[in-house]
Amino acid sequence: MTEPSASLPIQTELIDDTKSLAKELGVSWNQLVTLALQEFVQRYRKQQNLVERINAACADELEPEEANLLQAMRSNHRRIVEGEW
Repeated sequence: MTEPSASLPIQTELIDDTKSLAKELGVSWNQLVTLALQEFVQRYRKQQNLVERINAACADELEPEEANLLQAMRSNHRRIVEGEW
């Protein structure tokens, strides 16, 4: 789907670099910019999804087995480092 062009203030050096890259890749500047924006949006959404999944996992309560293991790990760590501080 093609939308009307948007006028964006972009640094001249960046435009020159992207035009040069587009030429190297054998695509138009518009195609390169479109691909770059699509890639950015896709990566951003994946990152947001990952953050949401991590937050959901951290918000979950520990299972009893996990809580027992964590307590044992803390006790063991405390015993190992006792007297080192």
